[in-house]
Amino acid sequence: MERKFQLKNGLKVLLVENRKSPVVSIQMWVHTGSADEPKGLEGISHFIEHLVFKGTRSFNVGEIASLVEGSGGELNAYTSFDETVFYVTISKHFDHIGLKVISEMMGHPLFLPEEIDNEREVVIEEIKRGNDSLYRQSSQMLFSTLYTKHPYGLPVIGYEENIRKVTAQQIQDYFRSRYSPANMTLVIVGDFSFADMKKKVQEHFSDFLPSRVKSVRRAAEPLKKAAKISAHKAAFEETLVHWAWPIPSVKHRDIPALDVLSMIIGQGESSWLNRALRLNKHLVNFIGASTFTPKDSGFFSISSSLQIEQLEAAGQEVLAVLQKALHEKPTEEELQRAKVNIQSEEFYALETVDGMARKYGNYEQLFGDFKYMKVFLKQVLDLKPEDIQKVARKYLKPELVRISLMTSRDIEAPQQILKNWTRQLKKAYQPAKAKKPVTKIKSLSSRGRNQVIVKTLSNGIRVLFRPSYETEVVSLRSALLGGVRIEDEATQGVCELTANTWVSGTASLSEEQIHGQVESMASSLTAFSGRNTMGLSMTTLNSFSKPMRDLFVDCLLNPVFPKRSVDREKASMLEQLRTRQDNPAQVCILNFMKTFFKGHPYAQDPHGTVESVGSLESDHLKAIHERVLGSKNLSMAVTGYVDVEEWEDYLNRALSGMNSGERIESEFDRPLFEKEERVFAPSDKEQSHIVIGFPGLTFTSPERHALQLIQSILAGQGGRLFLELRDKASLAYTVAPLKMEGIDTGYFGAYIACSPEKAKKAISMLRQEFDRLTQEKVSPSEIQRSVRYLIGRHDIDLQKTSSVSAAILFDDIYGLPADETFHFAKRLNSVTAEDIQTLAQKIFSQPGTLSVVGPQCPW
Repeated sequence: MERKFQLKNGLKVLLVENRKSPVVSIQMWVHTGSADEPKGLEGISHFIEHLVFKGTRSFNVGEIASLVEGSGGELNAYTSFDETVFYVTISKHFDHIGLKVISEMMGHPLFLPEEIDNEREVVIEEIKRGNDSLYRQSSQMLFSTLYTKHPYGLPVIGYEENIRKVTAQQIQDYFRSRYSPANMTLVIVGDFSFADMKKKVQEHFSDFLPSRVKSVRRAAEPLKKAAKISAHKAAFEETLVHWAWPIPSVKHRDIPALDVLSMIIGQGESSWLNRALRLNKHLVNFIGASTFTPKDSGFFSISSSLQIEQLEAAGQEVLAVLQKALHEKPTEEELQRAKVNIQSEEFYALETVDGMARKYGNYEQLFGDFKYMKVFLKQVLDLKPEDIQKVARKYLKPELVRISLMTSRDIEAPQQILKNWTRQLKKAYQPAKAKKPVTKIKSLSSRGRNQVIVKTLSNGIRVLFRPSYETEVVSLRSALLGGVRIEDEATQGVCELTANTWVSGTASLSEEQIHGQVESMASSLTAFSGRNTMGLSMTTLNSFSKPMRDLFVDCLLNPVFPKRSVDREKASMLEQLRTRQDNPAQVCILNFMKTFFKGHPYAQDPHGTVESVGSLESDHLKAIHERVLGSKNLSMAVTGYVDVEEWEDYLNRALSGMNSGERIESEFDRPLFEKEERVFAPSDKEQSHIVIGFPGLTFTSPERHALQLIQSILAGQGGRLFLELRDKASLAYTVAPLKMEGIDTGYFGAYIACSPEKAKKAISMLRQEFDRLTQEKVSPSEIQRSVRYLIGRHDIDLQKTSSVSAAILFDDIYGLPADETFHFAKRLNSVTAEDIQTLAQKIFSQPGTLSVVGPQCPW
């Protein structure tokens, strides 16, 4: 049931009852974003997003996050070009807390000068983090190439000089001018009654003082009919290129057809671009097409990561795909596949209340109609093949193309290649020459069963079932013991490569046929590999579950690892290894792992080394598959809209011929150090990245719930690390605890990214927080906050069917009860302050490992 009403102060309210999970999502959509900011104040909306957490009429600094997380909720916010959104997802039993904090942040922020100064440093650290990110820089370059006058060309986060100089008065004035109740929409979705929630909304939001919303006139972007190329040399190993064309705003009648065009040519493994450039010829690391459809004019783009040496060849293939889009209508099958995928998105969104709230809020923000999805779907379902070709010719014109390129190489030669490409596009652009029924998805059932049912198939395979019927989603997951633990130095990365090519073909189906079938059913079928396991995962809708499970079983049992696919994915992995320095945080963690787990398989990079990956062939992958695949080594989980007896019968028949094999079990020792190990790697980026860690626990350790509480005490916006190192000391934008549990060892520690001159202090303060846990017992209120936070996050995470299947499967395969995840609250509530202090003393008294990547060594 959906209800929409308006308070006397102008605040619009949308309530949507959904009783699938005992969770409520509360989102305040403010209809202002970075595109509404005046010159000289670029970045103020994002700065305000930070500052409303820093004290209100009723809450001091840190109390908002502490209260929400202490009630098991999660809160955050984001700023975009057109809107700023603040949200809380929380247990229905604490929805009044979510309403309280959102009302305080939006109606009564204090903007204290001392807190503004503290938060300046945090935002500047966030800007520096963006400067160190290839993808952030490349994206900004694309937007500034497309928008030279319109504010979409400016960074949402703003500029460091603006953040340093903006005053408290300017912030207060801007807030009053744009953050008026008449310029906001409150969206609440979840388990509540309309009458009760309406009363609560009136209690918390009626005292918002109305104010005049300052009108903003955004500069229009002139449509220049001349191709434009922007190229920039940057200190990143990876090369990114974007081809883009201007398109109208989201309300234009052509947008549904453009969305379908982008899906057909560039979304999914069976799309034209992926088949041509990545699957058939490994010319790119990734490629895709998308539409950016905001409030004002947007763009259609093709984006790719590649080696600069492949730019010309990749450009020719992109040109061929564009020529096809301009000259040929898509097939009925291709159009149908896109329609089914778009139609199915609404059903997948029903899995979580925050996903529903985002969907409703977005449509309300853009169209003033939260039910616009129905209009949009009708427009999509009415499309014909000629409509897709028509918009391709209308918008993908050679004189309108905008190209941006970011590379570490000299840009003269790439620029010339791209200039030649634009001339070729002109030649390719020629005048155009002159439905299957949509798959109907069944209505949802109100039935519900919540228990975990453990079945053992006739060949010994354990299958865990957890039926639920609130949505039609079905998740099937298989796990085999293996992963990094079965690799040696010469074969590092073999399990990752096996996973990357597992669904690239079977004895009866080609890679293209597999991807086509999966995408035609709006489903997903992927392989995974980690440090301990590998396997397959499938998510689909009940309407497609029978053909999808057939495909799943075929891929599980009969992969052929074709040479073409193996060579392509090898090249992709080698490229990732080559460009790893572009991600200093990842380098820092990998260096920590290599030092901390020296001599143990966990020290190995799951992606391998250049030498090991370069030597791998299809036969290595077939040998790994043969080694791990056996009924004694396999566990499965099936969750969602399933008939247990029917599925059990099917799996017994489908898997009856599997070999028994052997269960892979191994034990390894982690080295013990007499003193702290330190490792430093130089980097030319703006920030230093720091990881400090200590010996931790295993999957089955009886102390693991106490360690989760320690992590919770340190984590989140209400946690000690955030409050002490970010809120009070303004050392960093990103600081968080780290935890890894394994079969026979693990680690616990923390990560922080900060300016190099702050590194020593950051390390010292991290140690202080660890020592504090050993010296002082955690207070009952802080334990309660952490318990509620973990239970709330646990409930929120388990909204998705795929999350449930993962939780019960991995608990079972690592030796825990299959229903362990449903006893989480009980386990946490049994942990005492003494348990936490004792475990902290045990962990932090041991010699640890310190890893730093940055411009200068802090010791």
